[in-house]
Formats: sequence, structure tokens, C-alpha cells
Amino acid sequence: MYIVCIQRENHIVSRPITTIATIHQTTRMDYSVYNLFGLDHKSTPREVLTKCISVIAEWNLDKVTKQLLASMPREQALVNANKVYNEGQVYLKTSASMLMDPSARQCYDAWLEVVQTPSPEKKALTKARFLWYNQQNNMVKFSEAMMKCLGDDVNSICKAPPSKRPKSIKTKPICRQCRCDFDFNEPYLVLHCHCTTRVGHNECMTQFHKRCNGKCPVCRQQLLQRYNVSKYLFWNVRDKFKLIL
Repeated sequence: MYIVCIQRENHIVSRPITTIATIHQTTRMDYSVYNLFGLDHKSTPREVLTKCISVIAEWNLDKVTKQLLASMPREQALVNANKVYNEGQVYLKTSASMLMDPSARQCYDAWLEVVQTPSPEKKALTKARFLWYNQQNNMVKFSEAMMKCLGDDVNSICKAPPSKRPKSIKTKPICRQCRCDFDFNEPYLVLHCHCTTRVGHNECMTQFHKRCNGKCPVCRQQLLQRYNVSKYLFWNVRDKFKLIL
């Protein structure tokens, strides 16, 4: 698989074959894909499809050639016209594919929110969502450049400061929420989604479930509640049985 980099104005596209990711400079102007297609963040899928079809239909070689002739010598414009047209067509179609994919659109919206109103928590969550989404068998992939916009220190945001005391060996499982010990012989709750399995105290996991409105903050799939399942094999939606060490 090869990487093709396309740069048009302030859009930079990293496209592995048929994939795309758009990088937007944090300027006052709106270079988002929504603005490219004349859409709103709250546009319905039907509105997105209609607008995308319309914009892609307007993109033709004659118009591209005319625009190039207005900005460069004739010989240079005729040489570059086909390349600009083909790359632009791929850019438009793959951008439209991203907006038509609900999961990809949610990840993109989260990234735009981080660009507009950044916070350490938003950066960490958005990067986790990108990493999970890119691991799936999807047509759209988000580029490393988009992740770099979130900062290199994202991985250390949620890490606790190093302790001076020597680490003790844990002999009991740790609750995913409060990070305290719990006992498999006592009532506990398991939350399953497409990206991970969360296990812990009933109260802790119930609070997490309510706070997230029943959806995983990373993969945005429904959190399935399971009580007191086997401590060796936890049910996973996609991988079926998954061993938790």
C-alpha cells in the first residue's frame, strides 16, 4: 500500500489508495469538509448525499482547465489539468464517503471540536477514537498528520504521576473506573462494546454507563451490561471470546 499526499490550498490529504484524511489549519477561515460541500454540522444523511452528488457533478475537466488558465501559462495549465482534475475528484469522493459513514463522521466531528475548543481530555479521547477506527476494515482512514495535531503528549495525559514507592504486585483484579481492588466472588459488572471490555464494581460501572448515556466514548457503540460472567472468558461483541490477562 502506498501513500499519496495531495495539497490543495490549506487542505492536505494523506490517501492510502482509496482512503482520505483532511487536515485543516487552525485559522479563522473554515476549511472543513462541511464548508467544502456547503453543508452544516447538523445536516441529515439525505442532505449530505444530495449536496455531495451536486458538488462532485460540478467538478469537471473543462472548469478545472479554465481556472488553471486564469492563474498560470497556457502550456503549464494544459499539462497540469488532468492531474488536478483526477486528484480533485478523488478528494471530493473520499471526503463524501467519510461524511456518509456515521462512525467516520463522528470521529471527524470530534476532531473539529478539538481544533476549535481544545482540551487535554478531548485530545486524549479523540486520539483513542482515531486509533480504534483506523484498526477497523473501513474505506476511510484518518492520517497520522491529524493525530499529530492533537499533540505528542496525548498518551501521557491520563497517566498518574510516578510513585516513589516500589510497585506492589496486585493479587486481585482492579476496577476499571475507581482503580481499586474488587473480588470476583462478590457482585461485579461487565460492560462490553466493540473496542474493549470494562470490569469493576457494580456501582462504579453503573455510574460510568449513565455518564456515557449507555455508549462507549471511544467506539460509540452500545455498552452491553453483563453481571458476574466468567472471570476467565469475557464476551466481546466482535471477537467473541476474549481472554483478559
